[in-house]
Amino acid sequence: MKWILSAAVCTSIAFGAYAKQKQPEPPPFDADLFRRDEQVISSHVEFLYWTLEEGALDYALKMKTPAWSTVSNSYAQGDFQTASYNFDPGFRLGLSFFRAPRNWEVKWQYTRMTLHGHDNSGPPNASNEYVTGTWPQIVPLPLTGADSNLHFNYNVAEMLIARVFNPNLHLRLRLSGGAIGTWMSQQWIVRYFDPTNSSRINNKWNYAAGGLKVGTVIDWFWTSDFYITAYGYTGVLMGNYHNHSKQTTTYAVNPGDNTSVPIRNAKLSNIRPSFTMQAAFGPSWQKNFTNTRIEVFAGYEVSLWTNLQELYHSTAGGPSATKETWTTTSTLALQGLTCRVSADY
Repeated sequence: MKWILSAAVCTSIAFGAYAKQKQPEPPPFDADLFRRDEQVISSHVEFLYWTLEEGALDYALKMKTPAWSTVSNSYAQGDFQTASYNFDPGFRLGLSFFRAPRNWEVKWQYTRMTLHGHDNSGPPNASNEYVTGTWPQIVPLPLTGADSNLHFNYNVAEMLIARVFNPNLHLRLRLSGGAIGTWMSQQWIVRYFDPTNSSRINNKWNYAAGGLKVGTVIDWFWTSDFYITAYGYTGVLMGNYHNHSKQTTTYAVNPGDNTSVPIRNAKLSNIRPSFTMQAAFGPSWQKNFTNTRIEVFAGYEVSLWTNLQELYHSTAGGPSATKETWTTTSTLALQGLTCRVSADY
């Protein structure tokens, strides 16, 4: 009997030791940083604090030295006074669906910005130095002031489908492409004043288009829930472009001039392409919880658009005379801070 009890005790001890030895160890903390095998819906809310950089927005010259002659004509002289945009807030809203374990994702997002800018310039202190317009002034006396007001509307809607790859435990790569649509517009008003009269130039354009967009998104784990996030996209769109340049003045240059009729009023409409590039880079904090995953990103973003900013100038002449046109163009560059919060459900 003692022999049987001793054998049972030894067997129990042996099986216990074997079971303890074979018990699986817990997975390392970075075994599944991105929850590769979980099918989720994600919502994305982004705060944008951007400005718009573009050229061809000079509206006046402010002299720093007297003209070379009081009788002969001179050319542009002084410092250019240019219109500029402020930094303004905007937003981007998104919704995505990740299909595990097939590793593809579809995302819908909408971006909205309204940007403003105001600049003005007065004459220099010296009596023989002036502020002069870079558009026709159409007022009889030297300018007492020139001002500029900018307004820009920016709307972009996208649907992107991505193939998701995890080359290693610390890296997630999305290769994506899809459809993009935009409606944007700009209004630029320049005004010139002398002591009794004024002249107003109103330049407006708008663009509504659709096209295709492709790009890459990278999330690279560094340490302690902190990552480096970067993305870059390129796209080509085709759509309707409208441009309108109009100028009015309160001063009748000659008897019979009708100041209620614009002295300049020209329009352009066509179908045109636009090429766009978008890039962003910055740190992110990403954390897995029991029932959700949170991402917080803050970085610098820039979005370029071509073939849109155009200003049409012309020579002057009688009603039936030639009005030659020359055009100034520029690339649009929206840039600034982008902050995003994403949550999986």
